[in-house]
Amino acid sequence: MMDDVRRLSDEIAIKSSKEAEYYPIDRYFLEPYIKDILALDRGDFLLYNFERVNNLYTVHLMLCIPELWETLTINELISIVNKFTNSFSFFSLILFSHKYVEINLIDLILSLNISKEMLDEIVDYLKKQYTNLLKEDSEIFVIEEGIIGIEYDDWMYIKQRLLLDKRVEPAFTSMDELKHYIDTLY
Repeated sequence: MMDDVRRLSDEIAIKSSKEAEYYPIDRYFLEPYIKDILALDRGDFLLYNFERVNNLYTVHLMLCIPELWETLTINELISIVNKFTNSFSFFSLILFSHKYVEINLIDLILSLNISKEMLDEIVDYLKKQYTNLLKEDSEIFVIEEGIIGIEYDDWMYIKQRLLLDKRVEPAFTSMDELKHYIDTLY
């Protein structure tokens, strides 16, 4: 099954760089692939795409496919995270979940059985890149104007459902609060 995930994911990534209206990918481009994506093993698809070493692409891909997240549980997400092999996977998940799903998975991720080196890389990344965890006006505009083909409402239910798990916190919305939180990590 992973071969099917790899084949379709690679095809989408290559074609989107040439054919998507919005760089690096948008929902309009993805529409013909949605049924095939949803037919794949969700965990394998998420793992393979989070393991890519391109945060921008991965984050936008995830944003454009809320269907993958509609019934995803935190336990399933932990199972996927436990298979991550590089720090970029963690960065992409943290960036995506905080900025767009508007949930904070940082404490949960840091509590997992991750090597000291990987933990240090994650925390170092967060201390240097925490400002990227909040949406900028231009990103809000792109979503509100339907430029990438999704709406905030597509994610509202998913956010609320994931927040029912006590291991998940709401994302920070204030830069000052986020900075204070990041400064106190680890």
